[in-house]
Amino acid sequence: MDNLKHGKNELGEYFLLPLNKKLYSREAIMKTCYSFTDDFFIHAVKSENEDVGIYIYQKNDSVNDMNTVAKRFLHLLHENQMRQIIHDETSALHEEIVRKAFSPAAVFVEKRVQADTQDILKSVV
Repeated sequence: MDNLKHGKNELGEYFLLPLNKKLYSREAIMKTCYSFTDDFFIHAVKSENEDVGIYIYQKNDSVNDMNTVAKRFLHLLHENQMRQIIHDETSALHEEIVRKAFSPAAVFVEKRVQADTQDILKSVV
């Protein structure tokens, strides 16, 4: 973990993980950050160029190996990025499957509305 920077400031002890936004989508980064909020305070900042810096602070005084936490973070980030890629590539197919699955119900509702309209017209006449 050569890019991992460890430090301390007024907020406490942290480690900084720089990420390239060309490699990871905003959604994947934010989902990954959110999944770590139970155990850590997360602060994402825009860095120079196409980078974003993720500051990770421990919430309690438990001793976590920062390299292990960084590896878990990167592993989950890769998973979330792959999910995003799969979603982007298959969303049209997913929408078509859902549309086809519910199309018989739409036809039934449409016929029911026509029948109700005809019944209303008959009762008026």
